[in-house]
Amino acid sequence: MKKTILVLTGILLIIQFGCSPKSSSNFELYLTDAPLEGLEHFYVTISQIYLRLEDGTWTDNLLSEPKTYDLLLLRNREEKVCQADLPPGTYTGIKLVLTNAEIVVNGRSFQISINPPLTITVPVNFTVLEDGTVKVTLDFDAAQSAVQEGSGYRLVPSIVVKRISY
Repeated sequence: MKKTILVLTGILLIIQFGCSPKSSSNFELYLTDAPLEGLEHFYVTISQIYLRLEDGTWTDNLLSEPKTYDLLLLRNREEKVCQADLPPGTYTGIKLVLTNAEIVVNGRSFQISINPPLTITVPVNFTVLEDGTVKVTLDFDAAQSAVQEGSGYRLVPSIVVKRISY
């Protein structure tokens, strides 16, 4: 369960980082997904993204507004979802706040209620330097995150850090 929460948190963070489009950013977040048989769409709305500094404090919300992503469009590719100018230092976590999800299977849509919002924290360790850019890629495992339950689905986010590069 913790692994699933961490994976989902990472994905959400990547998705939610609809940050400043400045090209001088020193942090970039990417998202990717592996294919899932039979699933047509997997929409997730990320409303907030935060980064935890080494001292345990959190950054301000990096998103200006909630964003919805179809995670299955990220199959076998990476997409930049956020970039931000961060203070130099070590960061130890990414927190994503999910507020909505929808799964489409064989043309049938299943809404997943997320009330209260689901907060997922993905442990990660990276250092932002004054000169340079760090890129974090989160992998959202849709196959592990969409659990069939009765006649619908339930969300059990599975997000892992795929890569950190400098």
